[in-house]
Amino acid sequence: MTSIPWTPDDDDARRLLNDRIDSYDVDPAAMSWWERVLQWLSDAMQLNVDASGAGSVIIQVFLVLAVVILVILLIRFFRPSVSGATQAEAQLVDPSVSATQYLDQARQLLASEQLDQAYLQAYRSMVRSAAERELIEVTPATTATVFGWSLGSVLPSYRIPIHEASEQFNEISYGSAIPTREATSTMITLAQTVAAAQPSATHPHDNPVRLMPR
Repeated sequence: MTSIPWTPDDDDARRLLNDRIDSYDVDPAAMSWWERVLQWLSDAMQLNVDASGAGSVIIQVFLVLAVVILVILLIRFFRPSVSGATQAEAQLVDPSVSATQYLDQARQLLASEQLDQAYLQAYRSMVRSAAERELIEVTPATTATVFGWSLGSVLPSYRIPIHEASEQFNEISYGSAIPTREATSTMITLAQTVAAAQPSATHPHDNPVRLMPR
């Protein structure tokens, strides 16, 4: 006698599948908090609530709130944070450090043959000097390129060396270039010279800053 294969209906198939899945369940004590949350959401979504009653709406709202809270927790705990030191390094200069202090640091670094850092500090001395004298406005968003354009328009006699110093600053900061001792000494001298240079009025059309997007 030939047996007829048994084909379960939807409810039986769902029950058999759940039984098989349950057989692989992990001990709750060994589950991480993340796995427990996912398990709880999975169980909640399988609740059989009468669609015609208010219970279905309550469950749906509750699940939406749970998902929102879960997303907030993920952003809060897993989002990479930016340290204060990183934010400070992103700025061209530290407003709490004077031009004289930057220049002294540059000389000390040059004496210890730390040419790249000496160059950077000498350049920052020039930036702080221009800000202290209110020749140009220096903000946290000011870059070396923008500074070079701005100060070069105020001190046209030094436009070329300032522009070259800005390019060298970027190469050291972002390209890990190492300047020569002569270039570093020249930067220190430029910072000293610019600190005493007197601004001269230029025609607005000769100001390269006007070409910058605002």
